[in-house]
Amino acid sequence: MADMTDGGMCRRCLLSALVGGAACLAAPAVLRAQPEIWTMAGMDEFAPYNHMEKGRFVGADIDILTEAAARMGIGMHFVPLPWRRALLAPDMGEADGLFQLAPTPQRFRSWLMTGPLRTTRIVFVVMADAPLADFTNLDDLTGLSVGVVDGFSYTPAFDSATHFHHEGSIDDETSLRKLLLRRADVIVGGEANLHHAMRKLEIEDRVRTLPTALDIQGRFVGFSRTAAGQEKHDRLGPVLTRMHVEGRIPAILRERLGE
Repeated sequence: MADMTDGGMCRRCLLSALVGGAACLAAPAVLRAQPEIWTMAGMDEFAPYNHMEKGRFVGADIDILTEAAARMGIGMHFVPLPWRRALLAPDMGEADGLFQLAPTPQRFRSWLMTGPLRTTRIVFVVMADAPLADFTNLDDLTGLSVGVVDGFSYTPAFDSATHFHHEGSIDDETSLRKLLLRRADVIVGGEANLHHAMRKLEIEDRVRTLPTALDIQGRFVGFSRTAAGQEKHDRLGPVLTRMHVEGRIPAILRERLGE
C-alpha cells in the first residue's frame, strides 16, 4: 500500500512538473505576442496637426503616424509635451522619437530624420491695416518686431538674422495676441496653424496673411542616432513614402484640415 501511495505521489509530481514546464515554455510565446509599442513625443498644442481635445491627443500628424504604425503592425503611444521639453525627450529616455521637426542642417546632424510626414507653408501675418503689403526678402523685415515660437526653426537665414527683433512666444496663438496688442509688427508660422488660431480667436477680419511665403518645408520624424533609432528610422521611412505615393497623406490632410 505504501508503495502504491509513493508511486501515485511520484506520478502526480511528474505530472505537475510537466504542466509547470509547459507553462514556462509557453510564457515567452505569450510575451512575444504582445504588440510592439513606440513612444513618440510631440508638441502638446500645435493645432491642427496635434493638440489636446477633450483629454485626447489628436491631429493630422497623429492620424498619419497612427496609420503608418498600423501598416507596420505596431502601436504608437503619443506623449504631448511643451516643445522645448519634447526636443529633449528621446535623449532623456522619455520617448523613442519626436515628430514635426523642421529641417535644419543641425537637426540632420543630430537626429536620424525620417519623412517627411507632410509639407507646411511658412507665412507672415500682419494687422489688416499694416503698411507691409507682401514679403519679398528678409530685408523687408528690417527694424520690425517679428513674432516667433520659442524653440521653433523657420529657415537658417531667418533664424540667424539680426536686423529685426525675434519676439518669442510659447505658441502661435500667443504670437497672434501680441500682434493684436501691437507688441509685434508681424508674426511668422505655419499657414494652417496660424489660420486655425485666427479662427479660434475670431480675428480673421482683423489680420491678413502676406501672399508670399517665407518657405515651403517638409516636417520630419526624428530618432536618436543609436542602433534602435536607426532600426526605427529604416522601418518608418519606406512606409511614409508609400503613403505619399498612394495619396493617403494628402487624403488625411483633407479629412482633418479641409485642405
